[in-house]
Parts: sequence; C-alpha cells; structure tokens
Amino acid sequence: MRGKKSSSRSLDEALSAILKVLEHRQVPYMVMGGLALSAWGRVRLTQDVDLSLGLDEQEETRFLEELQKAHFLPTTPRAIIGHRLLVCRYLKPTKGLPVEVDLFFARGDYQRQAIHRAVVVHVGHHRLRIIAPEDLILHKLLADRPIDRLDIQGILQEQAGRLDTRYLSQWARRLGLSKLLENLLKRRRK
Repeated sequence: MRGKKSSSRSLDEALSAILKVLEHRQVPYMVMGGLALSAWGRVRLTQDVDLSLGLDEQEETRFLEELQKAHFLPTTPRAIIGHRLLVCRYLKPTKGLPVEVDLFFARGDYQRQAIHRAVVVHVGHHRLRIIAPEDLILHKLLADRPIDRLDIQGILQEQAGRLDTRYLSQWARRLGLSKLLENLLKRRRK
C-alpha cells in the first residue's frame, strides 16, 4: 500500500509543478490520458501525466527553460499521431520515483479545437482542463490500440446520451476515422 500512496503523491506533485508553469506562462492546455479517462468513463491506474499544449513554436524554447527550472528534465522531441511529443521527467518528488509528463504540442485545427473545448473539472485540490469526452474518443481512435478501444467503450457507456454525436461524427469524418467509429458504435448497441 505504501508504494501506491507515494506514487500518487509523486504524480500529484508533478501535476502541481507543471500546472504552475502552464499558468505562469498562460499556456492553453488540456489533460489527456488516464487522468482524463477517469473523468469520462473508466478508471485506470496511471503513472504519468499526459497534456496537450497550445503553445506556438516560437515560445517553446522559453517554455522548456522554465520547465527545467521547475525540475523537469526534457528528452528529445519526437512526432506521434500528428503531435510533437516531448517526454519530461519530474525529478523532485518528495516520495517515490520520478514521474513522466508527456507533453503533446498541438498542431493543426483539430488539436487546437480540442484544447479550446476542454472542460474544467476539479480533481483533488486541482482545477484541471480535461479533454472533452468526444475529443478523448477521437484521440483514442487515432491511437487505435486494443486498450484504446476498451477505453472508448467505457466512455460510450458512461457518457451515453450526453455526447455531442454530431461533433464526434464530423471530426471522425474529417480525420478519416468514420469507419472505426461506426464499428465501435455498432458493437456498443449490441
């Protein structure tokens, strides 16, 4: 039990530290991954923080400098599913191991729209901008791993009747995900 408490404390510390940097720099963001999934449908243990940032490329250097001052060690950026990904390790946890923070730099209309649509949710003592459930479904369709399909089923079950299906269908079509979405919706109806 002790390990779980210290790892959740480390996660909370990393989240607090990254939020402080984001607020100071006034960076638009949204929380994704396991933390967002818990808000919309399926509780899954997570050991990292996933964020999408609406940060202009010109601002990245200063932002990375501030991250390093806040005890985040960035790795080399790489591309993943249309995002520029930067993995950082938070190296100042009071207890437990360092925590990874995955930063996805939003590029393109859809990603910026998703950040704009983020919903404010209170998690513990944090006020977080969480990815909207429709956008979480779209992100999981883009990743298209077996775990993502299970996550989508959980979101569809928990958010039944509350999803903006028009928005979901429109962006699925624009992103080339219509067939995948239709197949998951058909399975859900059975």
